[in-house]
Amino acid sequence: MQIVCVSQVCQVTVHARGAIVTRRVELPASSPLPDGDVDLVITDVTARSEPGSFRAQLEPGRRSVLLVDAVLVPPSSPVQQGPSQSKLDDLKLRMDRVQSEIERLSSQRQRLAKQFPDPALRTTSLVDKVDERIADAIATAGLLSEVQRQLGEKQQQLEQKLADLAHEKAAAELRHSQAPSSERQGRSQPTRRVTVRVSGSGAIANLYVSYVVPAARFFPSYTLRLLDGGKRATWAVEAHVAQISGEDWNGVRLSLSTADLIFDARLPELPSLRFGRAQPVPRSGYRPAPEGLDRLFVGYDRGFVGGQTPPDGLLTEPSNLSASMPERTPPTDALNFDDSLSDEPTWATRAESAEAELSKKGGLPSPMELLGFSPPPPPAMMSMADPSMPAPGSGPPPAPMRAQSAAMYRSGAPGGPPQAKAKESKRQRSLSESAGGGGQGSYDGEGGPFADNLGGLPPLEAKPVPEGIEPQDDWLDFDQLQLGGPEDQVFRGRLKRRSDDQTHNKIQQAVRTLEKLSPPSGLVDPLSSRGQFDHRYDAEGLLKIPSDGKLHRVAVLCADGTPQLRLITVPRERADVYREAELTNPCQAPLLSGPVDVYVDGGLLTTDAISHVDRGGSLRIGMGVEERVRVARNVRAEEESAGLLGGTTAMTHTVTIEISSSLGQPIQIDVLDRMPVSEDKSLTVELIAEKPAHTPYDQAERGAPIRRGMKWRVQLPAAGKTKIEYQYRLSFSAKNEIIGGNRRD
Repeated sequence: MQIVCVSQVCQVTVHARGAIVTRRVELPASSPLPDGDVDLVITDVTARSEPGSFRAQLEPGRRSVLLVDAVLVPPSSPVQQGPSQSKLDDLKLRMDRVQSEIERLSSQRQRLAKQFPDPALRTTSLVDKVDERIADAIATAGLLSEVQRQLGEKQQQLEQKLADLAHEKAAAELRHSQAPSSERQGRSQPTRRVTVRVSGSGAIANLYVSYVVPAARFFPSYTLRLLDGGKRATWAVEAHVAQISGEDWNGVRLSLSTADLIFDARLPELPSLRFGRAQPVPRSGYRPAPEGLDRLFVGYDRGFVGGQTPPDGLLTEPSNLSASMPERTPPTDALNFDDSLSDEPTWATRAESAEAELSKKGGLPSPMELLGFSPPPPPAMMSMADPSMPAPGSGPPPAPMRAQSAAMYRSGAPGGPPQAKAKESKRQRSLSESAGGGGQGSYDGEGGPFADNLGGLPPLEAKPVPEGIEPQDDWLDFDQLQLGGPEDQVFRGRLKRRSDDQTHNKIQQAVRTLEKLSPPSGLVDPLSSRGQFDHRYDAEGLLKIPSDGKLHRVAVLCADGTPQLRLITVPRERADVYREAELTNPCQAPLLSGPVDVYVDGGLLTTDAISHVDRGGSLRIGMGVEERVRVARNVRAEEESAGLLGGTTAMTHTVTIEISSSLGQPIQIDVLDRMPVSEDKSLTVELIAEKPAHTPYDQAERGAPIRRGMKWRVQLPAAGKTKIEYQYRLSFSAKNEIIGGNRRD
């Protein structure tokens, strides 16, 4: 029993590449489900989904899922474009027509401009109708000028119309890009029909069907809002999501995952090394097809020509040529497989009965005569001629289907035995001996209604035998496997992958479109910043993401925190004071690399970027330059001789850092500086004095460690000033000189 159900998308988990879509199936409330096996059919599922990824989930109860099958359903009527796409195509067609008309008018004007009315005064007398010829030339020139003017006005009107159509087309493209997927695609598009077979008894509370769509991705981004002068902060985790799944996600619960959509989680196998007897090779899960698989189709090959039953009249009316041939001995050897368990006649027994009956009547008719060709010469004449030369009016000798099947059996088709010479059965030898008529001819040259080709026609080209299938993970996709039928000469009786080229090409095209997507500056691919562990971010509300292949910024979650506003300056590099907000990660999840928009009391201040921050880690957000705090760094160097007999040069540097504030409140500022570093042992650098004392600083938190860094954290009153001063000395031999000058800044 089948019941058609309605479904809608309720949950989407977007991975770094691809997404898992979950649909909630609404069961009919008019009548309860009958007990036993029931097929629930869900229609209108996007065709850009992976056919082998469909899963069904039931709440625990007295019902269980037996089968989940997805089938591609072609449209029942011709494809109809959506209204937005139809309008866009109509505008493009109108623009092409107007452009063609403009080019035609421009060409006419150019041809008329080259025309010059000649009065032809040189061919007549100077007094013979000169005034009339000149008047005609002037009138013709005026007519050409008037026609050119009219063409110019019409061309100008068409150019204005083309400009209006261009503006209308731009608006139509904008509406088309913002239209839902159903409007853009139109109707009569291929879809997938999902069948979920459930068993048991009782009602079903909730049924969910999930599947994978490869054309989806996301980029993380953040927003920091500072309130109350920086005393409170709200950290928002956002994402730019794009998808071309063929269906809009309206009112869905969104989750973002940094994990790979398809990941091999099998543990590695560590083989043991032993001294002793050789261990047998472990058997794999792959099993080849049984030997003698092609012999199952011998009767089918003998009973059909190209997979179709020959007309009955051809089998019962032998020709004159066949009547003159020697009488055939009906074969008596049985085939290797046993059909005695079945009461119905098989293809092999039917073929044997037909051949025995025709042999008693005088042999089989020639296919050449059946098609109207001239009969071939008798066997005696054929034996006298060159065996390599074909008979006049006939094509190359055809090869029987049994020989073709045996060749493929020996060549090692997929799932078949290795390449080796197959043993001919007694049945095949008896057929090859009796088909030639006295041993002169052969079954290959004579042909017959059971052969794979007809006499006088070129033989069919055998399909190339593909490679073996062991061991490939593609063969674990059981939904894409199909057993070849008897008419398939290469894969019959063997598994092959079922391919839907058109749908697969559409999926790959959508994936390539997203890969070529140009994200805004600052967005970072989560694959490059997710680290060693993966995490999932669940959105707090319902979201809407259309299937248009464009990035849509959505809010995922928010968290409150208490920031610490700091002022920091590095006067050695630049005489500016920067504002920074230091905040502990307020989310219960790590933060990926991405841009951060900083708002202060509702206004956008700046845009910064953060690197990967672990759970519980701290992050720093730059807030620009504080213009109301000034800093100046001055260095004074003194050179003197030191040591015994003045053999050492001492360079004393005095560094003074002055800071002044015009803010109306006390502030705290971090001052960073650095002393010179030398790898030469003959040069010593020592700190002589400092006020106030510094704290060693290695800059490890910024990912760029340094040596002999110095840090001061000073307090400034409102509109106050302060000064930092320290001295260090460079001592080296008086015979040497520092490259670039002895003064070090």
